Amino acid sequence: MTESHHPKRFLLILGMAMVAFNLRPSISSVPPLLEVIKNDLGLSYSGISLLTTIPILSMGIFALLAFPMSQIFGREKSILYAVSLISIGTAARLWGSNLPLLLLTTILLGIGIAVAQTLLPSFVKVNFPKNASLITGVYTTSLTIGAAAAAGLTVPLFTFLGGWNFALATWSIFGIVTLLIWSLIIPKTSSQETPVPFSLPAFPRPSKSNSWVWLLSLFLALVTLLFYSVLSWLSPMYVALGWSENQSGLLLTVFLLTQLIGTAGISILADFSDDRRPWIFISLLLSSIGLFFISMYPLFIPFLWVGILGVGLGGIFPLSLTLPIDYSPTAKSADHLTSIVLFFGYTIAAIGPFAIGILRDISGNYNSAFIFLFLLNIVALISTFKFKPGMSIKIDA
Repeated sequence: MTESHHPKRFLLILGMAMVAFNLRPSISSVPPLLEVIKNDLGLSYSGISLLTTIPILSMGIFALLAFPMSQIFGREKSILYAVSLISIGTAARLWGSNLPLLLLTTILLGIGIAVAQTLLPSFVKVNFPKNASLITGVYTTSLTIGAAAAAGLTVPLFTFLGGWNFALATWSIFGIVTLLIWSLIIPKTSSQETPVPFSLPAFPRPSKSNSWVWLLSLFLALVTLLFYSVLSWLSPMYVALGWSENQSGLLLTVFLLTQLIGTAGISILADFSDDRRPWIFISLLLSSIGLFFISMYPLFIPFLWVGILGVGLGGIFPLSLTLPIDYSPTAKSADHLTSIVLFFGYTIAAIGPFAIGILRDISGNYNSAFIFLFLLNIVALISTFKFKPGMSIKIDA
């Protein structure tokens, strides 16, 4: 199926955008209320960090499910099942005062997000092969809007509904709407695979070609660790500096909204060239500037530096997801490569929010933690020059 032959292109884009919208509210809705939830449940900072650490870890571990699920059920049905898990996990937060149940919902959310976001790149490759970077930008833009909406509106929902569990569960409504839209897509697509026995994607053996799999995985791990660490702890950091939950939630919303500039703008510009490196470099340079000033001078025009950080991380996210598409010769290999890259990338990245929580418990402040993030940003920046265009990765299992 290609762009030129599919009569329902708008429906495909709408469905893809709605799926993407649901991939972050369950995570970004937590940080503005983190202090409230922490005090209500009587947890430490490292303990409360599990609400974001577990979904990220699950997103890595269960990314391996996406490849066999797409073979058994088909890509579109697998995404439908994934969104169902996200909806159920989010709705179950109504009973979030029960800590074991709350942690269980984070696992369900991680599984759903892992499968959906792993299969979306190959969905793009099949349906929009000529505009992969641009369409990837569309769904990452929608993803960012969902994250920003949850970050900015969850505190008002908490005030209106009178409980953080009700505020968190409200975001399941969008999952239900998405299920209705996506159900219209399934019979109109032809990317379903012939059912095959269940098997996990094979891990690559050491080889020259497979070394790029590890490089892609480590790079995604770095940029993902940066994003989720900032997402998890930016708002609590400013609450600790004396800001209110509403003020710190607004700052987090600015961080997420400014990502739209990077996500949309840089994705469009990157489509004019096969070489992603200049745009990767620019994105990481901007994020390093933002992290430096937030680390060293957190109260000096913070909205400016948070905005610059948002543009940078917003730009690098779709580019990092486009790289497996660029280097995969077929949609099936894109599923395989993406599942492996996301498995290692998100599993490693899950260390970030938890490590920041530990540093916060030990040091009593966030300065050292954000300096650590700045240094990791510099490492990612240096690795930019490795991603030369024109490669085709065939995984040797």
